[in-house]
Amino acid sequence: MKVLEVITAEEAGFCFGVERAIEMVLEAAGENEELEVYTLGPLIHNPQVVEKLEAKNVKVASSLAEIDSGIVIIRSHGVAPEVIAAARAKNLKIIDATCPFVKNAQKYAKQLIDEGYQTFIYGDEDHPEVQGIYGASDGKAVIIRDKDDLESVELKSRVGFIAQTTKSPESFREIINLVVTKVKELKVFNTICNTTDVRQSSAKKLAEDVDIMFVIGGHNSANTTRLAEICTATNTPTYHIETAAEIEKEWLSGKNKVGITAGASTPDWLIREVVQLMNEENKEVNVESTENNEEKEEQVVEEVEEQVEEVEETTEVTEETTEKKEADDSEEAAEAEEEETAEAEEAEAEAEFKYSDNDIADLRKGQKVTGTVVEINDNGVYVDVNYKTDGFIPLRHLSHRSVEDAHDIVSMDDEIEVVILTLEDDEGNMILSKKQADYEQAWEKIVEAYENDEIIEAEVTKEVKGGLVVDVGVRGFIPASHVAIGYVDNLSDYVGETLRLKVIEVERDNNNVVLSAKKVLEKERAAQKEETLEALEEGQTVTGTVTKLVDFGAFIDLGGIEGLLHISEMSWGRIESPAEVLSEGEEVEVKVLGVNKEEERISLGLKQLLPDPWEEFADKHYEGEVIEGKITKLVDFGAFMEVEKGIEGLIHISQLSHRHVKTADEVVNVGDVREAKIINIDADQERVGLSLKELEEKPEPKQESSRSSQSSSKSGSSKSKSSSDSDDSSSSGGATIREIVGDIFDQGE
Repeated sequence: MKVLEVITAEEAGFCFGVERAIEMVLEAAGENEELEVYTLGPLIHNPQVVEKLEAKNVKVASSLAEIDSGIVIIRSHGVAPEVIAAARAKNLKIIDATCPFVKNAQKYAKQLIDEGYQTFIYGDEDHPEVQGIYGASDGKAVIIRDKDDLESVELKSRVGFIAQTTKSPESFREIINLVVTKVKELKVFNTICNTTDVRQSSAKKLAEDVDIMFVIGGHNSANTTRLAEICTATNTPTYHIETAAEIEKEWLSGKNKVGITAGASTPDWLIREVVQLMNEENKEVNVESTENNEEKEEQVVEEVEEQVEEVEETTEVTEETTEKKEADDSEEAAEAEEEETAEAEEAEAEAEFKYSDNDIADLRKGQKVTGTVVEINDNGVYVDVNYKTDGFIPLRHLSHRSVEDAHDIVSMDDEIEVVILTLEDDEGNMILSKKQADYEQAWEKIVEAYENDEIIEAEVTKEVKGGLVVDVGVRGFIPASHVAIGYVDNLSDYVGETLRLKVIEVERDNNNVVLSAKKVLEKERAAQKEETLEALEEGQTVTGTVTKLVDFGAFIDLGGIEGLLHISEMSWGRIESPAEVLSEGEEVEVKVLGVNKEEERISLGLKQLLPDPWEEFADKHYEGEVIEGKITKLVDFGAFMEVEKGIEGLIHISQLSHRHVKTADEVVNVGDVREAKIINIDADQERVGLSLKELEEKPEPKQESSRSSQSSSKSGSSKSKSSSDSDDSSSSGGATIREIVGDIFDQGE
């Protein structure tokens, strides 16, 4: 009995750019019901999707002339800059859904032109994406379809290349190889979407392994057409279809393995329709097989009944003959009769047993049943579902993930739900699928969680453009903006993590599940903030996590709300940056200095939990003590010297030297290690007075000349007074008055 094996390519259906564009359109239509929503041209090259969008009041306009007001959505293919300018001139609200890869191509086209390169665009000139890129080059680029177009162009010395995002990387390389030896300078931007390369290579690989290939997508879709060309080149019969309705049964005649891929504009629900049709084809084959079996069973019953009738006739003849035989043969005849009758009854009973055994359970294809795991081997799992034979789950039907060892999924005696794929294959096995049962169950849970606003948990399986993919039994997507409350630099850090999520969008027809971790965190944070604010009081010591360092301090998460730890409250000593004390992510104990619950502002301190260095300093040191320290800062009025961690003393300019000092750098420099004498300590005011002068030997007064002596004798008491003033000045660290004005006295004399 033939069973079609249906295999879907690894990369099939919506690409990131298309998926993003559709999300933006649906969001715009949902949030702006009072405005008309237009897409400038079909959003994507898929008429079925366009039709569904029209059902949601998203209209298609072929040009801006058709739009007077409302919202205009730039499709994923992008447009030329002048189109955007024209839309702004009409005061239209613009939502730009241009694929990021296409935007890059437009940017590089403009860059090449601005830098003076002869610019080539490798693509289809009629494709809207290429027209938009051409517009970005201000119409100065040259569009080429293939190598032949290039040969007709005279190359300049400086040449630049970009490509349509859906072109084949292999064909782009061929063109570049032709040019590289012919120009002096070549600049190439690889603008081909990496998903395109993966999609094309996986389609080719699958086509080489199957009997027939279906490529699903719009007939006007360039990337779908290219996929069909690649698959056809493998010599596998390939059909480019838009919907399952286009498939003819004759195509499947004699085929066992069916491959399916789809273009970047093809929604999942169109792919599922084709897969479902293949399953229906399997169902029809099974029905025919079942009818043949029933015919055989009826034939067996009829043959048994005929045998019974023959036995009965034989019995009647035997009885008549027995009456005529002699008395000594009567016992033997009776025994023969009994034996023949017993054999007939046994044959009839056996036939009835066989018939009832085939009808032991009322099971059907597609039915979900519960069974017990009875055997696990390298090929799959056998499950007892109370049928005449155990059902078999191949490895590929155990889970939607790739499975190498069935023990990773199930264990012996596990009770599991499965879906019956076929009651009997060519080898008489019932084929089951746990993957399909899990899929159905997953959708039930997702819809229930969405309707009841419940939280679900899911593991992040990989990072994709624009967000994360999670396993919720089906493929779920978390947009980057919904991964956390703030911006996330590196999404790959979340791969392998299990997140608590809320379902924010469900489209089963499109196999689309969008989830948010941010929604969960925001709700929990709001509740936590209220609880934390209620409990916080000034003077409390609390524990928090450093979330961000800024020039003026650090923000500390106390549980749903952040407090500010100012740089001045971090250390008793002078620090230049908060990073000297703290690091982001660090857990720290702080003191609550102030709480404003109305404005939700919290002031925190760290140094208050550290020993006060001034108290310790005052206990350990005394006035007159000589202490070593390091010069940290020079000011107009002196120099600051750090004598202990967090303690700085001032050396006033008058205490730097016995001689007259105009600026501190005449005596000391920043970084110098010097000894100084403590001349005062004020712990309450957090001040220490220091002196270098006190450690210097006081200079002797200068010897005066005889003329000076005579003048001095005439001066009498004036000299005594001057001498007294000179002594006072010397003790304070300045020069003597005589040293400053001595020449004047001499001149006067």
